[in-house]
Amino acid sequence: MKVFISADIEGVGAVARHEHSRVDGREYAVARSRMTGEVNAAIAGAFDGGATAVTVADAHNVGLNLIPEELDERATLVMGSPRPLSMVHGIDATYGALFCVGYHAMAATRDASIVHTFTGRIQAVSLNGLKIGEIGLNAALAGSFSVPLTFLAGDGAACREAQALLPGVRTVAVKEGIGAYAAVGPHPARCRAAIYAAAREAAANPPQVRPLAFSGEVELVVRCTTASGADRAGMIPRTKRLDDLTVSYAGDDVVEAFMAFNAMTCLVELVPFI
Repeated sequence: MKVFISADIEGVGAVARHEHSRVDGREYAVARSRMTGEVNAAIAGAFDGGATAVTVADAHNVGLNLIPEELDERATLVMGSPRPLSMVHGIDATYGALFCVGYHAMAATRDASIVHTFTGRIQAVSLNGLKIGEIGLNAALAGSFSVPLTFLAGDGAACREAQALLPGVRTVAVKEGIGAYAAVGPHPARCRAAIYAAAREAAANPPQVRPLAFSGEVELVVRCTTASGADRAGMIPRTKRLDDLTVSYAGDDVVEAFMAFNAMTCLVELVPFI
């Protein structure tokens, strides 16, 4: 079985603030090292559980966070941006499972680490009425190729979000949020050990998680934080303005709807003040 790993940073153990997650932050260098360590734990667990190949997508910011020289050399790395499928670019029907490492909860979640959905200028996202964040968006993209999200490591709120969305998914909570920018959790070495054990089990004995699949046309609804953000998102052909802050897009399938969303996030980030 081939395993695809999508790696973010906000849900990594011992990461709690923007000083960790922003490339100009004083703690970013150590945070990216911890991120690489947790991804390596998942890679090793996947291979020891029977995976035949592992691909890792660096999914934070512009995709230049994992330290290539320190990454398990058995894995293939997807890095840089922009990428059409963003955090899971490269996934296809040849993979047996999606693993997510370092993940966080959706925007506006209480007591969760550094929450957002792709950008701080997006309040909420839904597909066919189902409110989702990065976990759900990437699970849906994987599901469009019949690939289930079977393992996730992140903060406690992200794990609970995944469990509610994908019954049976195996999760590892590496910390619990104390508000938005504080957290409590175990030593990084213990986080890595827990990730390794759970990833190995998820590969060896895949949990019975159904791919998050949408059939037929998919309605994407995006609520921005400002009216001018919705102005920009609404520039995409076939979008509809639903109210001051909200736009919708009807896609032929999940991939098309996601690519419209990906373009919206790029547009709302074009200028510093919107």
